[in-house]
Amino acid sequence: MKRKLLILLLVALLLLPAFGCKTKKANPEDSVVGTWQDRYGFTKYQFTSNGKMKMEALNHGFKGTYQVDGDKITIQYHVLMKDVNDTYTLKLDGDTMYLNDDKFTRKK
Repeated sequence: MKRKLLILLLVALLLLPAFGCKTKKANPEDSVVGTWQDRYGFTKYQFTSNGKMKMEALNHGFKGTYQVDGDKITIQYHVLMKDVNDTYTLKLDGDTMYLNDDKFTRKK
């Protein structure tokens, strides 16, 4: 009887991870949603959940779109009759975002 109980407990312990709580993977695109500003206040990005983007650089505003693919973010906007399509390496660390080596802080 004790042996059967011990085997049952061991089987339950082995199966527990298979039926345990499933955590939802964070969507990188949702992680960038919000307003981000560089440390000097020269550049500010505002990302929305629907893929829209607003950028302010040196008191000039631009509207566009963005797309996150893994650790890359591509930002598209139009400036002076030219379409700009920039791709950066994206790293998020809490309220800090890095676009390549440029550091941005999330604004509350």
